[in-house]
Amino acid sequence: MATYAIDAVRINPANDRVTHVRWALVNPKTHEWLSSQEIVEVAEVVAAIHTGNVVWSLFTLGGMRLLGPKIKAVSHTDGHDGIDTDVPGGNVEKFIDDLPRV
Repeated sequence: MATYAIDAVRINPANDRVTHVRWALVNPKTHEWLSSQEIVEVAEVVAAIHTGNVVWSLFTLGGMRLLGPKIKAVSHTDGHDGIDTDVPGGNVEKFIDDLPRV
């Protein structure tokens, strides 16, 4: 099982869904990148989650990288899968759409 982090997203303005992310393998303890970041379609993130990999949001605040909420796969009514932040109880200050845009 690998751990990835997403630090930027591309959102389709017509439906407010994430279409692409900038991500890479990350060390969940130090928040350091373990591979080069790349921009991929959201379907690749969904596939990684479905195969057991862990995906987190990653925010840079005051020059420090901090893991935000975990990312989960979601099903849309049109039959396509997407991603969203997994916020148990809804008590978190950052969401996927708070990430910078690519």
